[in-house]
Amino acid sequence: MTHLRRTIVLLFFSCCIAPFAMGQQLTLKVKIQSVPMERQLLFAKLNERAATHHIQFILVESGFDYRVAYGVAGPVITPYGPAAPSASVTKVFDPAGAELFTFARDGRWTPDAAANATAKEIIKRIRRLRGI
Repeated sequence: MTHLRRTIVLLFFSCCIAPFAMGQQLTLKVKIQSVPMERQLLFAKLNERAATHHIQFILVESGFDYRVAYGVAGPVITPYGPAAPSASVTKVFDPAGAELFTFARDGRWTPDAAANATAKEIIKRIRRLRGI
C-alpha cells in the first residue's frame, strides 16, 4: 500500500510541476552581421530550429547577448546549373567582443541549406555554453 501511495503522490506532484517547467522560454538577443538577405534567412532558421528547445531569438542592433558574423559563398551558377556548393563561415562573439566559437559549413547546395546547418550548430553550441 505504501508503494501505491508514493506513486500517487509522485504522479500528483509531477502533474502539478510539469506546466511550469514547460512554460519556461529563453529569449536571446542577437546581432547578425551579414548582408540583409542572409541575415533574415539565418534569423528565420535560428527561430525555426530553436523552437523545439524553447529558445527564442530577437534581432537587435545593440544590447545583444551574442554577435554573429555570418557569410555565405557560392554556389557558382553556370549555364548548366550550379557548379560548386555553398559554404558558410560563422563566428560568434559575446557582448564584450570575445570570440566564443567559430566554424564553417561546407558542401551545402543552397544558401538556405547553409543557413539551416549554421543555425543548428549555433543553437547546439549556445546550449552547451549555457548548460541547457
